[in-house]
Amino acid sequence: MNSREEEIFNQFESLKPNLKGWGKMVDGILIDTIMKDMINEHLIKILPSYRLKDDKSYLFKALYRKKNYSNPIENIEDKIGTRVVVLKSDDIKIVQQRILEFTGWQSKSTKNIDQEIEDKPNIFDYQSSHIVVYPNIDNKYFPPEISSSLTCEIQIRTLLQHAFAEVSHDSTYKGPYKNDKEILRRLAKAMALMEATDDYFCNIFSMMSDEKRHYALYLNELIKIFKQFNTDFDNNNLNLFVTDNIFDLLELMNVPIQDLEIFATKHHDDLTKYIQPKNGLLFQQPTIILALYYFIYHRTFLRDNWTLNNDVLKSIYKTTGTAYEEY
Repeated sequence: MNSREEEIFNQFESLKPNLKGWGKMVDGILIDTIMKDMINEHLIKILPSYRLKDDKSYLFKALYRKKNYSNPIENIEDKIGTRVVVLKSDDIKIVQQRILEFTGWQSKSTKNIDQEIEDKPNIFDYQSSHIVVYPNIDNKYFPPEISSSLTCEIQIRTLLQHAFAEVSHDSTYKGPYKNDKEILRRLAKAMALMEATDDYFCNIFSMMSDEKRHYALYLNELIKIFKQFNTDFDNNNLNLFVTDNIFDLLELMNVPIQDLEIFATKHHDDLTKYIQPKNGLLFQQPTIILALYYFIYHRTFLRDNWTLNNDVLKSIYKTTGTAYEEY
């Protein structure tokens, strides 16, 4: 290590404790504040976990690239980095906006996927949004004279982009194959396919979240009816397996939501008695209203088309005080 390398290394080494502290703080803010609701909704696929730049990588970047850094400890902005991996590109925009709007740090966007696509619409390549954050000068954890040096680069990618980066970035773009045209062409084709797949994913999720779609609206109204009998029901406790299986009956015999509202009013006392925790998990799901409607008005249809475990069907008979006959 020559004298210049040693000088740069010592600067970096002295800053490491504060860099690690800032990296840990950035991860905490992302997880506990900025993305907490998205984590609860399973939209974040890989949680952030900061990494400190390797000593040799830092020295090579500081001294051996064409870009001349007048003050490497200040100018190199990825001394620490952390990564957020989301499911689809729409989620990148949400995380990106929240990071940039958060007032607990200073931030700037250094790599924007949308801008890259606009600038080079005919090129399919490695993609990732990058935002650099560093402490406010009036923060109470780090000395103000080093705040601007405590830069952390946050990378935001989709799961597909992350997979592409794992395959290509270090081994190809920074490795011995960076000039292999056949490999680069195949990678571009893979990226194009991933971008198209992401478009489909975004469209599918948009359709699924559309409150106006028939079954989404139907389920929302059914939950409202159910909450007349179980006021503490939390939508997060909805069991999709049970819901899907009972909703399949609607394909065979449709029941307008208005009929269920009338049914709930007419049989209010009985439903209040049935919808109790002691009667089992099925009776703690909104679709029990629909199942009981079929049971009371179309029992043979229900038995003939029941797709859940038969013991579950028997529990409806038992709870309603009806004899179950094998046939």
